[in-house]
Amino acid sequence: MNRLSLPQRFCTFRSSFQFKLFLRFTLFSAVIALVCGTLFVLHQIHQNKSHAEQMLQLQARALADAVRLPLYAESTELLQGHAADTLRLPEIRGVEIVSARGKVLVRLTSPHPGPSEELITQTAEVHGHPLSLSPEQILAGEQGAPGDLVGEVRLYRGTDDLWREGRRLAALSVVLATACWLFVSLSCYVILRRVTASFNTLMRGMERVHGGDYVSRIDIVCDDEPGRASASLNQLAESLRQREQENRRLHAELMAAMDFEIASKEQLVSVNLDLEKEIEQRTQARQELKNLVQQLPMGIVWSDERGDIEYQNSFMLDTFGYGAEQAPDLEALFALICPDPEYREAVLAKRRAAIAAWEQGNLVTFYEVRALCRDGSTRHLNCSNQRSGARIVDIMIDMTERELLQQQIVRNQKLESIGVLAGGIAHNFNNALTGVLGYISFAKKFLDPSHGSHELLLQAEKATMRAAGFANQLLSFARGGAPLRKGVPVAALVEESVQFSIKGTNVRAVIELPPELPPVYVDDGQMRQAFNCICINAVQAMPEGGELTVAGRLVCSDHERLPVPLCGSYVELSFRDEGSGIRDEHKSSIFTPYFTTKAQLGTGLGLATVHSIVARHGGLISFDSQWGKGTTFTLYLPVFSIEPVAAQADAERPVRERDPVNAVLVMDDDEMIREVAEGALSGQGYRVTVCGTGHEAVELYQQALDSGAPFLAAVLDLTVPGGMGGKEAAQKILVRDPAARLIVSSGYSDDVVMQDFRTYGFCAATVKPYDPDQLCRLLDGLRQA
Repeated sequence: MNRLSLPQRFCTFRSSFQFKLFLRFTLFSAVIALVCGTLFVLHQIHQNKSHAEQMLQLQARALADAVRLPLYAESTELLQGHAADTLRLPEIRGVEIVSARGKVLVRLTSPHPGPSEELITQTAEVHGHPLSLSPEQILAGEQGAPGDLVGEVRLYRGTDDLWREGRRLAALSVVLATACWLFVSLSCYVILRRVTASFNTLMRGMERVHGGDYVSRIDIVCDDEPGRASASLNQLAESLRQREQENRRLHAELMAAMDFEIASKEQLVSVNLDLEKEIEQRTQARQELKNLVQQLPMGIVWSDERGDIEYQNSFMLDTFGYGAEQAPDLEALFALICPDPEYREAVLAKRRAAIAAWEQGNLVTFYEVRALCRDGSTRHLNCSNQRSGARIVDIMIDMTERELLQQQIVRNQKLESIGVLAGGIAHNFNNALTGVLGYISFAKKFLDPSHGSHELLLQAEKATMRAAGFANQLLSFARGGAPLRKGVPVAALVEESVQFSIKGTNVRAVIELPPELPPVYVDDGQMRQAFNCICINAVQAMPEGGELTVAGRLVCSDHERLPVPLCGSYVELSFRDEGSGIRDEHKSSIFTPYFTTKAQLGTGLGLATVHSIVARHGGLISFDSQWGKGTTFTLYLPVFSIEPVAAQADAERPVRERDPVNAVLVMDDDEMIREVAEGALSGQGYRVTVCGTGHEAVELYQQALDSGAPFLAAVLDLTVPGGMGGKEAAQKILVRDPAARLIVSSGYSDDVVMQDFRTYGFCAATVKPYDPDQLCRLLDGLRQA
């Protein structure tokens, strides 16, 4: 048997029950010894101090009796002698003799006082001799009253001897307490060792049994509880030994049986492997089929003969919002998607007919269903049914997006047709208005401003310009145009649109735009039109008046989340009104062309045009509205960050020395416009040559070059039906004369050539209808340049 080392034995003893009892007894005895020693020392110190105070009181009384007569006579020398005698007594540190009047007659202190020791003070009063009593008073037990107060005596005693005695008692108590504690601890160790001997024997026996030694037996030391437990443990060890022998026999038999079982099962391994491979292949094929069905862009529902739904793909939950919890069977599903009982019964009849057609000859029959989704929207489905064994398969194809796309295509075709029609109308109308405006200008020149008709002509001129604005607005609404973007300050654009829209109404505008807001990269004409539409809608939504608030800020996708698919820096503009708001059933249609809830006020093209303009600029428009609480439209417009390069076009144009000739070429397909232009320019000193097509303009310009008298400028109409227009004519003229001064005119104000005329070689542009004075000012500017 291996003997344990000293550290191991100590660790074993430390974790034993004997050590725990010994430790508790030892700590308890140490506390008792410490408490008793401390109480004894404190009691002795208190007794010594009380005895010292009593002795000091007796010494004070003795001195008071001795100094009565000298104090009465106030003999300082005698008092000094008595005080000196008293000061020589042990531990006396000071003596004071005070008269009855409070005068200190004698004060002596010890020449060798203790180092900051605590002093005990006692005072004794000095009285004169008491009056004598008569024999009758003495027999009556009366005591004489004390004499008059002569003074008092004070003694001061040191405590060094008391502290020395206390320290001696403390040391003695510590020695006695330590001796008692050691004696008690040793006794406890011996007693506990004898008491726990049988318990330790029992523990060692249990450890041997736990280690699997069922042969060794525990020695029974005495007939106590551990001894009886040892006897029981010996019986248990014997029982375990017998059981172990039985287990070994059974184990040998079991191993023999297992060898036979293994030998028989090895024949089934190959069969099991084949079955597992087949199951795995079927499981994989089923999973692939399920994944395919799960990803199909159509609803698939499997149900049994009773109508219980066994499976439905994710399309059903994503599209309709009804899962297995809401629709456990077909009856519940059709009750949700077709809440109208009559319509639901008609749909179920079509479904039964489709199932019967499949059962008769595998004929697939489709029928339409208008289904209600969980979010309240309606989906148009094209459904069919098939049977697969005991299951019935419902196939639901969502046709909503296709129908919406077809509707959008129809709308776009309508808009395109309207654009073509409006373009022709606007062109001809603007040509006619140009003639009207020109003749009005001629008439004003022949009339004195004080004439009564002059004011009427001014009003007619304003009405003509208003009609031209209507034509351009019709063209812009129906056709729009590619935006010609540039950096535009936001504040001025918003201020002009808002003030124009609320003029003459009881709506108040609040514009909250920070001064550091950067310019936006937009087409100012189209964006002004978009702002006007939004503001006009806000004014119409507040017929009783209210407040239109326009706020703006700079947003960036690097610092905050923007609506998809925006990325980069944008100016966010919000137009908030206090109107009635938009109903929930109308929210999905507000950007739809021709949709309007105010048929008496508009055509339904306003917000559709706004949406188209913002989208063409690479921005986004959204709205937030609650019925009865107003509406907020939010626009995201791209920030201007492109350096302008087209401004150098004039600098790159070659310069040619011109003769001081005021010859001007005017090309327009409308004869009235040619007459107006010729009359107006001739009156201003210009020599005007007119023609109707681009071919004529190119030939006339070439003839002027050949003759050495080139034209000062050429005014070219952009669009000539059935002939060469101004764009093609300008290209041919610039080939012959790169320094040609060309002016483009057209009724299509949104045409890309009109918006970016310098790119196409023109020096200036004028929109029809124009008045003769405007054309003259334009030519005067070119002549001066």
